Amino acid sequence: MPNILYQFDPDGDVTFIMERAPNSLPQNLGDLNASLLSKCYVSQSDPAKNSGLSLHIRASSKHLVLASPQFRATFQNGFQEGNELRSVGHIEMLICDWEPVPFLLLMAIFHGQTRLVPHSLCFNWLRDMAVLVDYYQCYEAVAMAAALWTREFEKKQSTIARENPMEWLCITWALRKNQAFEFVTKHIQLEHTEKIFANKLAIPAKVIDTLQTSRSTGICNVIDALYDLFHHLRYGPQLCSFECDLTRLAALVKGKQKFGIFSKTSQRPAAGYSFMKLRTACFGMDRDYSFHCCKLMPQVLKVLDKEYDSLNRGLTLGSFTPLRGKA
Repeated sequence: MPNILYQFDPDGDVTFIMERAPNSLPQNLGDLNASLLSKCYVSQSDPAKNSGLSLHIRASSKHLVLASPQFRATFQNGFQEGNELRSVGHIEMLICDWEPVPFLLLMAIFHGQTRLVPHSLCFNWLRDMAVLVDYYQCYEAVAMAAALWTREFEKKQSTIARENPMEWLCITWALRKNQAFEFVTKHIQLEHTEKIFANKLAIPAKVIDTLQTSRSTGICNVIDALYDLFHHLRYGPQLCSFECDLTRLAALVKGKQKFGIFSKTSQRPAAGYSFMKLRTACFGMDRDYSFHCCKLMPQVLKVLDKEYDSLNRGLTLGSFTPLRGKA
């Protein structure tokens, strides 16, 4: 059986070759439809899910260059691909890093094959399309389709942000969904419990660093305020009566121990905590204290409210505009 050949331009001068085509793809481009491109399969690396054939996609360098600054740079003079294209008139490019279906869908969009563009995608394909859009810097080419693809997911983004926060962050970044980007960055800042990583997704290091710094700073500032109150009650001047201060100290020690906060350290502990869990613990400690008319931790709650207001705003796409390539 021959390899699968899809000709988006019969006179095209670029042929992309992708190994292990999924068995869901028909032999002829005319038999391909949007429904087939909208459905996920497990992976092209799963032998049970691929046909054993290579997928060849014949494309036009003119369409690629118009749609993508990345291709424009690849095919310019001085680069191997550009030199070969000009000297031979045709080039073959092996594509190893992408799943066949999302890349095929991107090629369909670049060549105006609107009948192949589905109105919805499975979440994994949407994530992979976001990675492709970021890499090829082609948001403008996919903007209309992206608005359709993300619409249903935005309606249930509370669940998505909880279950797949970094994937949703990648999608909202690459497809420029500002409100959803603010929502998921807010969620990560407030709910994440460990160090934040991009996990090989198309998320700029600056975005990751900003999230990591804001989350860690917010948590550590509250922990510092708790420690300062503990230190003052234990070693500082008397704040109220001896009995009141002693009871506040005991309540604070018990509450800190329950949450696992024993001392202020040079490591600025933030791993293992989420800001919202810390906030809930502080409110619980303050609410449970009823020995005296004095509140347990009024200054800590002020710091807590300030940090919460900051983290609860999330980040904005506009803050990171200089990181984008021209698209």
